[in-house]
Amino acid sequence: MSLAKWRILLTVLPLTGLYGAAKLALHRLGWEPWAFDSLTGSLFGAATFVIAFVLNGTLGDFRASADMPVQLANALETIQDSNQLVAQANADYNPQPLSQDLVAIAQATLDWLQAEKPQAETAIALDRLNTSLAAMLPYTSAPIVARAQAEQAKMRLLITQIGISRDTDFVGPAYALLEVFLIGVVGALLLIGADSFSENLVVSCLLFTSFTYLLLLIRDLDNPFQYNGRTSVDADLSTLAVFCDRLRQV
Repeated sequence: MSLAKWRILLTVLPLTGLYGAAKLALHRLGWEPWAFDSLTGSLFGAATFVIAFVLNGTLGDFRASADMPVQLANALETIQDSNQLVAQANADYNPQPLSQDLVAIAQATLDWLQAEKPQAETAIALDRLNTSLAAMLPYTSAPIVARAQAEQAKMRLLITQIGISRDTDFVGPAYALLEVFLIGVVGALLLIGADSFSENLVVSCLLFTSFTYLLLLIRDLDNPFQYNGRTSVDADLSTLAVFCDRLRQV
């Protein structure tokens, strides 16, 4: 089993154990003055609605962000296709410098995201691409080079968007509301009594686990470019890694 799949649940379970101990202590002290009624039902309903609303928006942002590395790899592949086309049509043209520059861009991006190296390295690698594209001009028509430059501009935009997505907390203000609702729900679950304590304990522990899990999941989805070993959901960078490996073997 993948540990990343269960990381959030494994983080929540100790908190659930503490909640269960607190619930048991309050029950033995007789501090369960509430009963489940329409007001507490409204609290749970409102908390569920807010979490679902924020989770839906965060999932949309995550899907858009997760597609960026694929688009970046596709832009690199498109330039490499043009490079190979010119090499096939002109025996005097050397495609290796441009291929090496493309590998450098992909590797600089991987190092920036995974090894926390400076983002400036990716910009430097993109700038070096201009020299190789200029060397292609005597061997091909201007539209092919213009197409490569368009992909270069697309890569600059994607890298900028990845940087913004990585460094910006998009739903930060929403966390305050989510945490207020979580505190309210936990407080209500602790104070609500029932005829069967065992049933009350099991149901309230499940609800506590669900609400806490969803809050941590939203925090995780809000930054899909962490790669710090402590997150469960990150954008897949395998397309960039495969591109680097394939061009190095050419």
